[in-house]
Amino acid sequence: MATNEVQRVADPPGDTGDLVRFGYVQSLRRTMGPFASFSVAFSMVSITTAIFFLLPSLFGTSGAAGVWLWLPCAGGVFLIVLVYAHLAARIPITGFAYQWNSRLINPHYGWFTGYTALLAFMAGTAATAVALATVFAGDIWTNPTHGDIVLLATAAMVAAAIINIVSIKAVSAVNNVGVVFEILGSVVAAVLLVLGTLFFFHHDAGFSILVSTQRTSSGALWYGFVLAALLPMYCFIGWEGAADLAEETRDPRAVTPRAMIRANLVSMAASVLMIVGFLIAIPKGVADALGQSQNPLVYIFQTHFGQVAGAVLQVVVFLAIFSCVLANMVVATRLAFALSRDRMLPGSRVLGAVHPRTRTPIASIVLVAVVGIGVNLLSAGIAANVVSICSVAYYFVYLLTVGGAAYAYFAKRMPAHRDGDFTLGRWFVPVAAAAGVFALGVIVIAIAPQEGHIAAVYLLGAELVGLLWYLLYLRPRLREKTVGIHREP
Repeated sequence: MATNEVQRVADPPGDTGDLVRFGYVQSLRRTMGPFASFSVAFSMVSITTAIFFLLPSLFGTSGAAGVWLWLPCAGGVFLIVLVYAHLAARIPITGFAYQWNSRLINPHYGWFTGYTALLAFMAGTAATAVALATVFAGDIWTNPTHGDIVLLATAAMVAAAIINIVSIKAVSAVNNVGVVFEILGSVVAAVLLVLGTLFFFHHDAGFSILVSTQRTSSGALWYGFVLAALLPMYCFIGWEGAADLAEETRDPRAVTPRAMIRANLVSMAASVLMIVGFLIAIPKGVADALGQSQNPLVYIFQTHFGQVAGAVLQVVVFLAIFSCVLANMVVATRLAFALSRDRMLPGSRVLGAVHPRTRTPIASIVLVAVVGIGVNLLSAGIAANVVSICSVAYYFVYLLTVGGAAYAYFAKRMPAHRDGDFTLGRWFVPVAAAAGVFALGVIVIAIAPQEGHIAAVYLLGAELVGLLWYLLYLRPRLREKTVGIHREP
């Protein structure tokens, strides 16, 4: 039977032996199992972070009716997930897309993929810390200033860095607890709100709000729906973090693909339930909810169930968002480590070193924390612009990686997979084609409107920095094969 994959190989002699076949020795501590891998992917998506931080903006674009965009957008992202799962079962190495594209195409293409992914993860770390600070600053200060938000965001990143330095076990322990609380808390809260709306609450919203286009802004409604589509697209990102921790995962060829798929399926179901639950339970109208000093969603829940229940929900939200900060940082540091051990970054000798006792890349952790804190110390406007590149950069990486996978498939360079591991098989071509079109569409929607021009400019500026480094330092050394990956997949 014809195949576009290289000859299938037998099971490797353990994860360490598998890693040696790719040219590396085991330096990170391999302790993560299926649930820990799922937790990283789920925490990176962090539906609670997205919904509590971004959902109120829905009323400035399309109104509550924009919630129906959630399902098709989630389906489009899931196509990308399937392509990534196909690759993760074949090249289970920390550095994920950088490793995949370096081996499937060439290290030049791999550099731009890895560099863009690093930009996305670093900006994502800063963005989630800001989200945490924005949601909770009002509970600490009566009228929080930009400086207060910076202080709280900095504290969150310092705490995340310390946990990351201690060990991957500490990261997994905190992350696992956060995920359990997030799933149980979000589902329970949403179910209570739905049941209350059906049988107990008396208010102005109800299920009719799900078709309402009442907005707080003017302008063409179709344009509002275009902007509203960005909310789910910006929510369902980061799940590939599980693939970036492949060298700390036991049997990553089997575990990582399923972790990414499960994290997305759970995120899709739980997020729709949460959004519907909170929208239909708005107690005194949209304007009243948006006009509160506290987070609108906390206000909705607290109005119906009281101060104690509202406080419990805030604890759940805090754990969920902090887990997202923690996961973003661990994934960013592992990608910096992966690039550095191949001598692709400035200071690679330091950044690629793993501490012999903690088995963590401490210098890379410090770098990510310092960059995140530095971004937040900028003026409010500039910091927001830097953070805005996060989601656009994610989809550029998705497009580059899906394109690289398609090239490898048709060039018959797709690596082997073990029997029983995830594969798209004959469905690879239609899934990859649809995933590529979807990723390109998201990029166009994100940067074409006036609101997206700043993100495009800042991302272009960041990419120019990477291009200069490539032209002045990397390209000649890649040709000499003294840096980068020069091995068959």
